[in-house]
Amino acid sequence: ETWNSQFKRWVNKDSKGIAVFDPKGRRNTLKYYFDVSDTHEGYYGSRPVPIWQMDERYEQAVMERLSDRFGDVESTDLASALMETAKNAVEDNLQDYFSQLKDCTKDSFLEELDDFNIEVIYRRLAANSVAFMLISRCGLDTNEFFDRDDFADIVNFNTPATINAIGIATSDIAEMALREISQSIRNVQMAEKDQNRTFAQRTQAQYDKGRQQPERSEYNERNHLQQTGGLSYENDAALAEQHKPQGEDKTAIEGRLADLEDICRLIEESFELTAPKRRAGRRETSTGLSSDF
Repeated sequence: ETWNSQFKRWVNKDSKGIAVFDPKGRRNTLKYYFDVSDTHEGYYGSRPVPIWQMDERYEQAVMERLSDRFGDVESTDLASALMETAKNAVEDNLQDYFSQLKDCTKDSFLEELDDFNIEVIYRRLAANSVAFMLISRCGLDTNEFFDRDDFADIVNFNTPATINAIGIATSDIAEMALREISQSIRNVQMAEKDQNRTFAQRTQAQYDKGRQQPERSEYNERNHLQQTGGLSYENDAALAEQHKPQGEDKTAIEGRLADLEDICRLIEESFELTAPKRRAGRRETSTGLSSDF
């Protein structure tokens, strides 16, 4: 039902789930759990299954979180840190499961052993089993860290009750560590998304910084001509300052302003020199017309 309702996935035909007792049922009923490999996507609206994968950029954060949660880890590589974490986690939680094991050793090879030796065997096998699960789930090659002798104690758990006891302890303790690893990876991913979002906002802010819309300039819709017909030096200098290219030095700006001022002076001088001639020409023309009549 969870695969159907939350992820829009369907269980493959003839797949066999893991049967467990349903603690919420009024009677002793069974529920069946299916792995993601036992399902397939539906035709519409299937969601991706959030399965984390270990990556090198997560390792430091994962080791720090495991150290905070299960005790100091001295190793600097991930595999050794996982093995230390498994050992620490078993040490912290073993007593919660050891009492159950002592009550079910009858007819097993553990029956003839005293409590001290049973605990030693139990602790060693549980620590190796948890470490194997952590290393395997993180995508590392377990053959590089374990051999058959590491699990030789399993022969002493030769009854359904004893094998169930070691299995429950291993599964529960490994789940504690895997949840911490999953949360650590999720935190790193969320931090990376926030950083990318912040970087995009800063980039846009830097791009827009100092930009002014030219059509709404404070100098728009003003008259830049003086009464004499020349250009205003002050307004022209302000416009030049407003529209100067980014990164241009002060010396270049001053040079350009000086050139503009020279051009304005030449225009005014030319206007003043030609104005008397035009007025004189008009008088001569007027006089000539009067004499003819």
